[in-house]
Amino acid sequence: MFLFIFSTLLFLANIYFFYKKKYMNLFFPCLLFLPKYYGFDISNAFPVISATRLMFIVFYIYTLVNKRNGISLQKHSISKFFSNRAIILLSGYFISRVIANMYYIGTYSEAIKTIFSLLFEQLLLLFAIYLLNPSQKEMHSVIKSVVLSASVLFVVGIFESFSFFRPFDSLYTISREMHNDYYVRLGLLRATTTLGLPVLYGNMCILILPLILYLYNTEKKRRYLAIIVLDALATVHSGSRADAIFFVFITIIYLFLKLITKDGFLTSLKNTFIVAFSLASIIFIVSIGNKYTYYFYSGSAKAVLNEFGFDFQINENAPEGVSGYGDNKHGVTSRTFQFTGIEYAFGKNPVFGLGSGALQNGDVYYNGWGTWVPYHTYDMGIVEVLISEGILGFIAHMFLFMSIIYIYFKRRKVLSKNNFILLALLPLSYLLSTLSTANMYAFLFFDIILCLRLTADNSTETINME
Repeated sequence: MFLFIFSTLLFLANIYFFYKKKYMNLFFPCLLFLPKYYGFDISNAFPVISATRLMFIVFYIYTLVNKRNGISLQKHSISKFFSNRAIILLSGYFISRVIANMYYIGTYSEAIKTIFSLLFEQLLLLFAIYLLNPSQKEMHSVIKSVVLSASVLFVVGIFESFSFFRPFDSLYTISREMHNDYYVRLGLLRATTTLGLPVLYGNMCILILPLILYLYNTEKKRRYLAIIVLDALATVHSGSRADAIFFVFITIIYLFLKLITKDGFLTSLKNTFIVAFSLASIIFIVSIGNKYTYYFYSGSAKAVLNEFGFDFQINENAPEGVSGYGDNKHGVTSRTFQFTGIEYAFGKNPVFGLGSGALQNGDVYYNGWGTWVPYHTYDMGIVEVLISEGILGFIAHMFLFMSIIYIYFKRRKVLSKNNFILLALLPLSYLLSTLSTANMYAFLFFDIILCLRLTADNSTETINME
């Protein structure tokens, strides 16, 4: 029943937002949050036909119908296009990654799927945004839609953790196996919602945090402070120690940026204390007289502190029926040992890596226990890039982040303080996320689009908040 209702509402929403010429407000939340397993597949030789990919097609049609920029093939236009350094750097990203994957086309079908994703879901997406040429006001509306959708996932994730009921499991409609796992930690379920893995859900929480801060600083509405409290609580219920640390780190950097820009530092510091006090109060209230929730929250805090040299025995005094912390007690080393896989890949092919399909084929080896063993996950974005696409893939991603830095530097004098802070936090939060999971490219390219549009010539226009 949930599948039918959700699918019907999504179908009607597509019609409504397309007709109202606000399709970006639906498309980007779906791009970021719809599960990859929601759709259908033909065979393992072809990419999954997910609901998100169908919405890409609708979005590209919407772009052609509502475009503001035209396509000019005049000589001076082409010359101007290729004289833009940001475009050259972005082109370097796509060319390098396509070449890296073409090397393995005859070896892994996954290489073809990666090239398709690069062209269809990344390159065409940037081109569509160029044609639409959305204003800052429109992008502000998109950010609000993304934050509102994320807020729903914060609530659902916390509900999942306590209830062990995962409503989005009913959206698993494909036949092949994809990430949609669940784990119990400290007696409660680690939240996943539509993200498939708890750590991806935790990463989503920190990737959304800069957007919430942007909306609060733009609109000055206290509802966004409440959403930050939900975000922090959802991060705890993801069970990810790294993301809990990242959340605090991003907050500290945000306060530092507020200080150096002289943009309401004391007010921001006060709001930080309000959020921290509210979070502590909620945890205290739900833990009173409940040994299970008390053990979960205290154990989560101890697990984070252990990353800084403490030696708390987390499994001690576990309530009856609770097995303790569960797997992966080793913290940072559960990620860093994967760097040995880079050594293995470079021994085989340093330029092209092992190929995009090597992981699925069992051709990726890590040395974590004194011997080389095959592994089937990437838990760090930099490891994923260097093993899958080698030095060429690493250069490609360097081009990508260099384009962000160049755009940022080029337009720094006309940026508002709020946009300055947002565009500083976005790449930072994404790079932090790659220390705990593989790359989340949908979020990365959404950040790039925000960078392109919020630094455009129309970025100084006034936003009407009514």
